[in-house]
Amino acid sequence: MGKALRATASIVVSLAGVLLAASGAWAAGAAPVLYASPSGGSGVCSVRVPCSLENAISAAAPGDVVYAFAGVYNGGFVVDKAITLHGAGAVIDASSSPFGNGVQIVGPGGSGSSVEGFRIEDAKFEGILVGTAPVAPETENGEPVTSGEPVSDVRIANNTLTHNGTGFGTNAGQCYSTPEAPGDCGETIHLVAVTNSTVEGNYVEDNVGGILLTDEFGPTSGNVVRLNRTIGNDDDCGITLAGHSSAAVNPETGMPTGAAGVFDNVVESNTSDENGVAGQGAGILLGGGAPFAGVYDNLIRNNYAYGNGLSGVTVHQHLIGDLNDNTIEGNVLLNNNLDGDFDFAAAAATETTGILVASGEPPGPPLPPELLPGPISGTVIRGNFLYSSKVGIWTLGVETASTQIAHNVFGQGVKTPISEH
Repeated sequence: MGKALRATASIVVSLAGVLLAASGAWAAGAAPVLYASPSGGSGVCSVRVPCSLENAISAAAPGDVVYAFAGVYNGGFVVDKAITLHGAGAVIDASSSPFGNGVQIVGPGGSGSSVEGFRIEDAKFEGILVGTAPVAPETENGEPVTSGEPVSDVRIANNTLTHNGTGFGTNAGQCYSTPEAPGDCGETIHLVAVTNSTVEGNYVEDNVGGILLTDEFGPTSGNVVRLNRTIGNDDDCGITLAGHSSAAVNPETGMPTGAAGVFDNVVESNTSDENGVAGQGAGILLGGGAPFAGVYDNLIRNNYAYGNGLSGVTVHQHLIGDLNDNTIEGNVLLNNNLDGDFDFAAAAATETTGILVASGEPPGPPLPPELLPGPISGTVIRGNFLYSSKVGIWTLGVETASTQIAHNVFGQGVKTPISEH
């Protein structure tokens, strides 16, 4: 045997040994493994006799790993216990999902679970939903769901999600729309009343929208959204933090209640490109969608956004609530706000813009005075790199004294570094 052949053989033997050792450690460790394959049935879920993915999830105990072999799995899957759902070349075709999602993690049992390594496609609503859908999936009239269980300590990692939200343009479930508020089908990865969880390393392309955090049934806080790529989700934002609950802010004091709200989340080191160009979508958006909603104390750091329909980082406040004390720092933003931002009666951002922070009445019939938003306070905008946009930072209805705009770099193509209204 020649030296080259011996070397190759040695590498193959060593690699096989590493894989076997890793497999044995995984299987023999604290987390038992159940194996699934597309052709599996009601077998024992072993590596030699894998079962169906549905049966493996059903048979798994909290703490177990469900390992899905390569192939296409049809339908949708519910995780209601703390398991790790791991795909190795596994594709979930969710077009036939009875509840409209590829994977749904439900509480409280689903707290502590993980979904990683899957390709999920063609769901009517979300590819991955963590929590309870805020609109009844089977309805055609936008009927809201009145209660849902919070979920915590979930990990959504290294999945590929494409062509989800296929119900867009219909009135099915969360896709229900009105002319004033077009439905988005829940975006593609949706956290509803979720705390202390991680969404990282996912590739989210060619869906209605990207990653969405909301608070219909309790606070969504302490989460980390990092190292994701949200690309070409034409009809909505790449990453959205949206306050949908009026329970977030006390109407009497104007202070956060902690009972709801989207706060203390970190959105960092994501790439969010070419989203919302057919609708209205930012690279990253923070917004309040109800009176007394709260989206505050969040950190938007070190992200890259290019070619989005709205500004690279956008803060929208249309109603009384709390969108204060958010920090936007270290982001690289190029050629955003391609569609213009016409969401405020007082002024429109018509030119390409890197960062937009705005509070004010929307166009249309006047709001009752008690619902009008106040100035946004305590925003920190620092150390960002803004290029290829005519306006670097655009503000409306911002409290100047408490807003910090400092140490930003306004590069080539920026004609107006800061535009105040």
